[in-house]
Amino acid sequence: MTLPAPAADVARASLLGFSSRLRDLLATLESAALVGQSEVRMRGLGEHLRFACLALPCAEALVALEVETLGRLSVPVVADAQGYRRATLEFLPSGTPFAYLLGGGGAHAAELGPDDPMIAALRPALATKPTAGIFVPIRIGESTIGGAALLAADTPLGDHHLEMAERLAEVLALTVESFRTEQMIFSLFARALPDLLGADAPTSLRESLAQYIHALRLGPTYKERLKLSLAVGKLCDRGPAEAMLCAEVLGRIDAYAASMGGVASYDGTP
Repeated sequence: MTLPAPAADVARASLLGFSSRLRDLLATLESAALVGQSEVRMRGLGEHLRFACLALPCAEALVALEVETLGRLSVPVVADAQGYRRATLEFLPSGTPFAYLLGGGGAHAAELGPDDPMIAALRPALATKPTAGIFVPIRIGESTIGGAALLAADTPLGDHHLEMAERLAEVLALTVESFRTEQMIFSLFARALPDLLGADAPTSLRESLAQYIHALRLGPTYKERLKLSLAVGKLCDRGPAEAMLCAEVLGRIDAYAASMGGVASYDGTP
């Protein structure tokens, strides 16, 4: 008679092969490097926009980029003169200055009312209420893939500021091109992952991950041993006197454990 497998065994079996396939995929795409590069690109966008706020009388600046296949724009970062912050805003370009930019329009400045509908879609990402803005297209090759908005509060923006914004857009385009390339690779990674984790996938990804998860779920006794080892190591690092003290204390503990029926003996090594 065959007995039903315990739930833990079933769960463990479901992970077989998962880890090694993930490791294979990560190695293939060098995703660890991509994660680092993605952070660098995000920081680059933020720093460029922050510089714009320092060079121009802008309270805030942001970029809005096309989202693949959705017909929407995404704002990944917003900056001011003090720094930048991540954003997760998405909106439809219709009714905003970005619709004009995506349609082939050039850089332009505009005055903004207190509740101007042109930037209503941007307000959730803004910390100020701008009264003027410069909107410049971001182009990669012959395609416009979004735009930058430089927003001022209680300060007019003139032709000189518009020229500076156009130069900034060229720098932003270089950073955005790399950013979008890495985002596309991650998108491909996400799409491929389910197939590579399937039970019939020709790799050992699930098994390796099962072992990795097992290591993460080590019992509390083992974790306490690691903590104790680290504590002893830090004390021994203070000098030879502390190391001798640790050896003496551990030796006494070992002798006590042996007298109580312990099995392992301490060799005196700190």
